[in-house]
Amino acid sequence: MRHAGTVALGAMMFTALSMAPRFAAAGGKIVVSDVEWGSYGSEKELNSALKRQGKSTFKGDGAWNLNMMVFLGSGAGGDKINIVYYDTSKHPPEQVNFSEIGVKPDQKIVQVNGLAISKDMGFVKGHKYEVRATRLVGGKEKVYAKTTITLK
Repeated sequence: MRHAGTVALGAMMFTALSMAPRFAAAGGKIVVSDVEWGSYGSEKELNSALKRQGKSTFKGDGAWNLNMMVFLGSGAGGDKINIVYYDTSKHPPEQVNFSEIGVKPDQKIVQVNGLAISKDMGFVKGHKYEVRATRLVGGKEKVYAKTTITLK
């Protein structure tokens, strides 16, 4: 993987939640929001926040702030995962950037708040991006979860 610039992590928060919501019970999903994720006292509260806050289109003037709730298909298996962005408006899709996130090996839910991306980092307004939660395993990218977003 190549790193196309320094990711401004800001007030990033990493949290393993003890509940496994039905919304993402199968795992392998990333829910993205322009509002920070909070703490949830029940599965019902978390599911409500996921439905209310999750979106796929983000507006910005060359800079976008993203918050992600990542439901890994299986435990991370290591102490880091990568959030990787592929520009799917290009053929073949091209990796634009990534950021490394600290996790526990058995962690299945990762909360990431305050992730900033910008045109200076290679992102283009109007393009679609596949966002993947990955690790390099044996020199190959193992994808644990993914979603698609559009930058407006």
